[in-house]
Amino acid sequence: MVLKLWFINPGGFSVKNFSVFNSLRCRLVVPALLVLVFCFPAAPSLAQSSKLNEPVSISAANEPVATVLDRLSRNTGLTFSYNPDQLNTSPRITLNMVRKPLSEVLEAIFNPLNLNFRLNGNQLVIFGPGPEESRPSVQEPAKLLTPVAPQVITRHDTVFLTSTTYLTDTITRTDTVLKFDTVFILKRSADERIGKGQIFSDLSSLEKELTRELRFHAGFTVNWMNGISRFTAGSEYREKLNDYKKAYSNKNISGSLALELMASYNRISAGTGISYASFGERLSYSMQISTGGYFRKDTLDAYYTLAGADTSWFYVMDSTYIPLDLKQYDYRSSVRRNYIEIPLFAQYNLPVGQGLLYFRGGLIAGISSKVSGLYIYTDNDGAGDMKELEMRPIVFSWQLESGMQMPVYPRTSVKAGIMYRRQMQSIYKDFPVETRIDALGISCGILYKI
Repeated sequence: MVLKLWFINPGGFSVKNFSVFNSLRCRLVVPALLVLVFCFPAAPSLAQSSKLNEPVSISAANEPVATVLDRLSRNTGLTFSYNPDQLNTSPRITLNMVRKPLSEVLEAIFNPLNLNFRLNGNQLVIFGPGPEESRPSVQEPAKLLTPVAPQVITRHDTVFLTSTTYLTDTITRTDTVLKFDTVFILKRSADERIGKGQIFSDLSSLEKELTRELRFHAGFTVNWMNGISRFTAGSEYREKLNDYKKAYSNKNISGSLALELMASYNRISAGTGISYASFGERLSYSMQISTGGYFRKDTLDAYYTLAGADTSWFYVMDSTYIPLDLKQYDYRSSVRRNYIEIPLFAQYNLPVGQGLLYFRGGLIAGISSKVSGLYIYTDNDGAGDMKELEMRPIVFSWQLESGMQMPVYPRTSVKAGIMYRRQMQSIYKDFPVETRIDALGISCGILYKI
């Protein structure tokens, strides 16, 4: 008796002829094949089940499915395969899963897109609804043989042909899965996989956010500054102006704390916010005052005869002043000026590596809130309390800043830079010595993508 068996090879279909010499040999071969079919698929099934139960952490915010699968491939070692002509992986998804089973993560990705998947070792095949759903899973060959296994021994050779055909079909299904290698687009080598212990493995470059789409960020910034007052006055107050320049020093630290809201489009950003700023200085002023005293005078008794004039007595007196009381006055004080400020700024972002190099400039409206310390009199000797002076209610300043912004979490980044600011108006109103504050400092902050 001659048996014809169909085998599906990578190159196509082929027919092999086999001769059955006697029923006894067939009855020995078929049970052996059945034992192999029922026993050996169990190990891959257990391995696949263990793989699907592994904990996985991943997050995405309105990102394409292909990008999310690329990140999942790097973190798990899976190789994703699908036919790009049949499946569309460009839709965007949003999810945030922390240490969830791999099967739950895959269902969260594919169920909203009406996609199915099946796992074969480290290969995960993705397919859509249709004929693919009716195909048996690579994990199901044993179920096809279960109903007929008890009856194989008692049937004729034609029954053996049918049973053998099922085994051949099982090999064909495995080969069909391997043929999807021709459309792998997310395949990663083992050397490229990122270890689970690495930090920041789920971060992407901030350059990807520089799109023609409006984005919003919120955060807070801390500035440490070294502030110093700049003084100007008319020529009639030149002496007092020198006293001001010598008496004030920047020995006290200045700083500000700000809340910011920023909108970005491509590489351009603009923003505003509210901040509290405090500028500190030290006043050290000394002066001497003499009270009482007299002029020492010498009288020369002389008689002069002047032609054409009467004879007169002349007294010659020098101008040497001898003080009776000399007093020394020292004025030392901590000077502090506080403002509630509203900034308005524009920013340019330049991609560098995973981060952004930014350049910022803007205006600041400062509302005077509190002052303390001493000031030097301009119309008298000594110093007085600054609260006696009339402060300008709003003082405008300009500011320049440059620094670096880096990601630390999918939605969070930090920034640090150097800033310089200068007041455009005098802080006092109707005071002969104009005072403006300059400050150079370091800026640090955290931004969160809304």
